[in-house]
Amino acid sequence: MLPKPIWLEGDKVFLIDQTKLPVELDVQEIVTEEQMWDAIKRLVVRGAPAIGLAGAFGVYLGAARKLEAGILTRDNFIEEVKQTGAYLDSSRPTAVNLHWAVTRMGVVAEQLAASETDIAAMVQGLLKECEAMLAEDIAACRAIGEYGADLLEQIPGFEALLTHCNAGALATSMYGTALAPAYIMQERQNKIAVYSDETRPLLQGARLTAWELSQSGIPVTTICDNMAGVVMAQKKVQAVIVGADRIASNGDTANKIGTYTVAILAKEHGIPFYVAAPLSTVDFAITDGTQIPIEQRKEEEIRQFNNRQTVPDAADIFNPAFDVTPEEYITAIITEKGVAFPPFQQNLEALRKGEPALHCDGRALQMQVVQAAKNMAKDGLSSGSFGNVSAVDRAHNLLAITPSGVLYDTMQPEDICLLQLDGSAVEGVTNPYKPSSELPMHCAVYKMRPDCNAIMHTHSAYCTAYASSGKKLGPVIGEMGMIAPGAVPLVAYQQPGSQALADKTAEALQNANGCLLANHGAVTVSDTMGRAYLLAQILEDGARAAILAAQLGTVQEIPAADSAALYEKMKGYGR
Repeated sequence: MLPKPIWLEGDKVFLIDQTKLPVELDVQEIVTEEQMWDAIKRLVVRGAPAIGLAGAFGVYLGAARKLEAGILTRDNFIEEVKQTGAYLDSSRPTAVNLHWAVTRMGVVAEQLAASETDIAAMVQGLLKECEAMLAEDIAACRAIGEYGADLLEQIPGFEALLTHCNAGALATSMYGTALAPAYIMQERQNKIAVYSDETRPLLQGARLTAWELSQSGIPVTTICDNMAGVVMAQKKVQAVIVGADRIASNGDTANKIGTYTVAILAKEHGIPFYVAAPLSTVDFAITDGTQIPIEQRKEEEIRQFNNRQTVPDAADIFNPAFDVTPEEYITAIITEKGVAFPPFQQNLEALRKGEPALHCDGRALQMQVVQAAKNMAKDGLSSGSFGNVSAVDRAHNLLAITPSGVLYDTMQPEDICLLQLDGSAVEGVTNPYKPSSELPMHCAVYKMRPDCNAIMHTHSAYCTAYASSGKKLGPVIGEMGMIAPGAVPLVAYQQPGSQALADKTAEALQNANGCLLANHGAVTVSDTMGRAYLLAQILEDGARAAILAAQLGTVQEIPAADSAALYEKMKGYGR
C-alpha cells in the first residue's frame, strides 16, 4: 500500500512526520504557516514535489488564519499571500518546486483579486488551487512511472534498480518520481527489485525508501552509500533512477548529497543513470548547475551518529545537503510530459512547450562518434579536423556526425551534429556547428547499406598514397578478408563533398565493407563503431604492406578463391 505524506481534512493539513520513520508512524497536524515552515525546515515533509505542495498548503493556511483573525482584507490580499509565500520559500532554498508552488499561489491570488469580491471566496479559491496542484502531482507522478517503466522494460535482462535518498511516494503526493517506475513495473507484473543507498547523514534511503517499498511489497535491499560501486560491479542492478530538487536548463541536476558519486559509478560501469522529476523541477531561468544554491546543514548531523559524538571537536564539518550531477552523466530525464534525452537544453524546452522531443539517447551516439574521432586522430588515421565519423540509431531515425572544421583534440560530445538519417534537421535540436561536408556520402551509404550503423572516413597516409596511384588494393594480408571478397574497391577522384562522390562511394560499398577514394583516403563501414574502426586500421595496414612489398619488387596477393573464402569466413570474426 502506497503511503500519502500530505493530505487535507477540512481546513487542516496533515503530514506524516518522516523524521520518525521507520520506527514510528506519527501524523502531524498543521494549522499555521509557521508550523508548515518548521515542518519543511526540519524535514518532517521532504522531497521536492511534496515540499512544493506543503508550501502551497502553507500559503492557504496563512490566508485562512489571517482571515479568521480579521487581518486579511480584499485590499491587502495579494500582498499578504505573497509575503506568506516568500516566508515559506525561505525554509529550503534548493528545492525549486517550493519556489514554483508559492509563486503559482501568488499568481492565483492576483487572479482571484481581479475576479472575486468576497474575501472568504478568495481564500477558498486558494484552497481549490492547492487541491488542483495535489491532483496534478498524482497524475504527473503516475505518468513519470509509466515512462520510466517503459525504459526499464527495454533494458535486456533487467531485474533491479539502484536509487539514492527517497524520491518515492513519501516525497510527493503518491507514487513518487524515482520510485514511480518501480511501482508501475509491479503493477505490470514485471520483475522488479530495488537497492536503496542508506543516504548519509540523515538516512532517508534506509529510513524512508526501504520502509515504503516494504509497505508496497517490492523487494528492497539497503546498502551503505559506499557499497554502490560493488553492487554495480557485481551486476546486481541494471539501472539507476534518482529524483531531483532542481534541474538547470542544460540538464545539470541537484539532488541529495552523494548522487554525483553514484552517477560517476554508473557511467564507469555502463549502467544507465536516469533522473525522474516533474517539469516543475526544471529551473529554465538558470543555464547550468553552478547557479543552483546548495543548502548547508547543521554540523551535528555529521559530528554525531545515533546520539553519540563520532567526530572530534577540533575537526571541521562540511555538510552540504545536495550536490550537482553534470548533465553528461545523465542518460535521460524522465518527466510527466515524456523522456528528455540529450541534448537536454533543446529537449527539456520542447517538452515544456508541448513540442516533440528527441526520443532516443542522442548523447550516446555523440559520445560514440567523438571517441572514435579522437582515436582516429590519435592513431594517425587522420589529423586536424580532416576525415569524418558518423553513427546512426535506425530505430529512432537519428544520425550523429562530426562537425565541419572542429579539431579532434578539442572536440566534445555536444559538438557532434544530430540529424535525421536523410541529413535533414531533427525537430527541437539545434546543432552548434555545420555537419561534415561529407554528410551526403554518409547518408547515401546508410541508404545503400541498411545493415550499416557506423562509418569512418579516414585520411590515413598509406591508404591515401595507394589510392592516388590509381591501382586497386588487392588482398595482401589475411585480415583484409573482413573488408572485401577480393580487391578493395577504388572510387575515382570526385570533388570532396559532392553528390557524385556520395553516389560513387555508396555504389563501391554495396558489396564491400571498405573502399579507397582516389586522392582522398578511405571509407569503412560496419554495424558497430568498434568494427568500423578495426576495418579502418586493417585497410591502412594492408595499404602499408602493399607499398612496402612493392619496394621489395613484388606484391604477392592472396589468391582470388582464398580471398573470397576468407570474406565469408570472417563475417563472424569477433562476434
